[in-house]
Formats: sequence, structure tokens, C-alpha cells
Amino acid sequence: MQCELKVLEKNLRQIDIDIETAELVEIEKKVIRDIQKTAVVPGFRKGKVPAGLIKKRYADVIQSEVLEKAVSEFYTKALEEVDIKPVAQGSITNIDFNGVDSGLKFTIEVEVEPEIELKKYKKLKLEKEVAEVTDQMVSDALEDMRRHFATTKEIDEAVEGSLLSVELQEMDENNTPIVGRKYEDVAIEIGSGKFDEDMEKQLIGATRDEERVLRGTSPSPDPEKPGEPVSYMATIKTIEEQEIPPLDDELAKGLQDDDIETLDQLKERVRTNLQANLDRRGKQQFTSRLIDELLKENPFDAPEAMVDNYLNHVLNDLKQRSKQEDIDEESVRKKYRPDAIHSIRWHLLKQKLIEVENLEVNEDDIKEKINSFGMGGDEAGKIFQDMNFLNRIREDIIEEKLLNLLEEHADVTEVQPQPVEA
Repeated sequence: MQCELKVLEKNLRQIDIDIETAELVEIEKKVIRDIQKTAVVPGFRKGKVPAGLIKKRYADVIQSEVLEKAVSEFYTKALEEVDIKPVAQGSITNIDFNGVDSGLKFTIEVEVEPEIELKKYKKLKLEKEVAEVTDQMVSDALEDMRRHFATTKEIDEAVEGSLLSVELQEMDENNTPIVGRKYEDVAIEIGSGKFDEDMEKQLIGATRDEERVLRGTSPSPDPEKPGEPVSYMATIKTIEEQEIPPLDDELAKGLQDDDIETLDQLKERVRTNLQANLDRRGKQQFTSRLIDELLKENPFDAPEAMVDNYLNHVLNDLKQRSKQEDIDEESVRKKYRPDAIHSIRWHLLKQKLIEVENLEVNEDDIKEKINSFGMGGDEAGKIFQDMNFLNRIREDIIEEKLLNLLEEHADVTEVQPQPVEA
């Protein structure tokens, strides 16, 4: 077999392959032997038909199978010989084959990973948001906790803060019920604004089994335009008030945590947990900025075959999870294409950086990672038997090592998070 590698545009490669007769003869012999095993020819027992007769009687079948097997076999050998790793199955073109005696020629076109030239990946200038928990955050979290432990009791008349279960029947402008617009067991907390602030106020003073007309405005999809008028006939099913426990040591003890017995200890735990969440969110945002900056400083194109493969996976996943019979594949591909390109470019750049920095994962790294999960001995032992899970752990560890290295060599300025506009 002779191979000639040609570099086409970007990541495309062409391999011209020339296979001599002698190499095809062995394939032909195997094809004939396989046919001999099942061929039925009058005057001969199955499996005893002479090879010459098989070759003559099944000439077209033999030639077709020789071509198929030869292309498959020498496709793989050619890739090994020219030492390239395609990112997807290549295309076979220019097949020239008129029988074993004339040899075989064909061309492979494959897309390969880009040759990434690292331009800059250290001393990147980045901002890192560092947030600190405020007393107000702690107070809000404790208030949510109080509400979580709240109990309820039925009352006769709805007031601010009451919890109502109502049946709603939407009506048109003539106060006629709209068919199909009846809603059972709608939960409304007066004053919360979660349903509709104006209509919630209209429920103050309501009693059980009372019917009231609620009038308001439906939300508008355009914030600059008012919503449409809407009205409901509300039937009050139940009215309850919340009994929220006081913020004291008893509430702390009710958590049944051996390390928390006082309100001060609870406040400290809440503050610690909130800070951990802020730190985790800040790290995620910083990592995202770091990756974006790396990709900007080291430009290269994502192989189109890899992008197509990524989008095919997205489509297959959507089809499995969606109940829709028809999915607009073109719209899905257009929507997720930027994500596909970003993910593939980061994957390829990450592999290049790992190679350049000689980063590795050893058994101690894996054990430490598994121990951080807080699993028992039996559970941890099962993980070591699951190769797929171990491979994912290795990938997580090596990426974490790379990101830590990049952060250590970056020019990082810590800043306060920008306030979120209401």
C-alpha cells in the first residue's frame, strides 16, 4: 500500500491510497472461502464447491465484497501510516477498482484537530468578584428558616398574611365564565405579591365559602406595554394564618444538629453556608471569564465535524426528552451552535495546555477526591470498580489542576460584585 498525504484547507486532509494486486489477493481468498461455506451448487456438497467455480459463478459478489473489505481495512492502515487522528469518520471518494488484477485506488478526506499555536495563556488580566455575606443576608436566611418551620391554623376571616386556598374561574368582559379557564386549589398568600398584589388585597375580609370577583391586569410580555384586564370569580375554600416560631435557641435546637444548640451557633452556621455559596458562585464566574479570555487570546477554528457531532447529540437528547413529534432541527442547530463551538474550542485548548504543562493525575489524587465525597468504605470501593466514573473523576481533577495553574499565573484583580438592579 502506498499513501500520499495532502494538506487541504484548515483542518482538512486528503490521503491518496494505491493498493497493489498482491495485497488484494489475500482478501479475495478469504471472501471465496466464506462463500464456499454456504454456497449451494448442483453436483457438489455444501462447503466442497471448488474455489475456481465459486470465483466464476459469484464474480460480481466477490468483487463487491473484496472492494468493501479492502476499503475498510486499508482506510484504517492508511490513517496509522500517515499518523493522523480524524475527529470524525472520513469520506471515501475517487474509487478506482475493476477487479483484483488491476489493483485498487481511492481517496480519503478527513477532518483533523487543529494545530493549536499557543499565543498567551499566562499573565492574563482578569477581574475576580469577591463577595462577603452581609448581616441582611443572614437575617433573610433566618427569616426563611422561621417560615419553613411555621405552622398554620384555620381562621374565620382573611387578613394580611393569610394563606388561602381558592377556586378561580376566569370570566370575560361580560362576566361570563370562560370554558377551560377554571383552576382548582390555587394557593394565595395575601401581601406576598406572588399571585397579584392588587387582587390579593381584594381578598382581605373574605370568609370561607364566600365568592368574590377579583379584577386585575394580566402580565404583559412587553414591559413597556400594559397588560390586558382580567377578572376571576374566586371561591374561598380555606383560610389559614401562619404561626411563625420566634427566632431563639429553641428554633436552633429544632434543627436536630448536634453542633447547633444556640441561636448564635445557628447564625454562624448560616453565615458560613452563605459564604460558601457566594465563594462557589464567584469561582464559577471567574472560571467562565478565564476560559473566555483564553479562547480570545488563542484563536483557532473548531473542526466542523466536531461541531456537527455535538449538535447531533443535542438534537438526540431533545428528541428523547421532548414530547413534541416535530422538532425544528434547523432552529435547534442555530441556537446551540455558539455553545458547541465554545465547548469544542475549550476542550481542544484544554488538552493542548495539559500536554504543554505536563499535568498528570495519580492514584493519590483520585483517592483524595473520592474521600472528599464523604462516602463509606464500601461505597468508595465500588467507585474504584467503575472505570467510567473513575475516568470522569480523572477529567475533573486534571481540569481543576489546569485551572488552578492558570489562576496562579494570571494577573487577578479582586473586585466587589456589581449590585443587581431590581
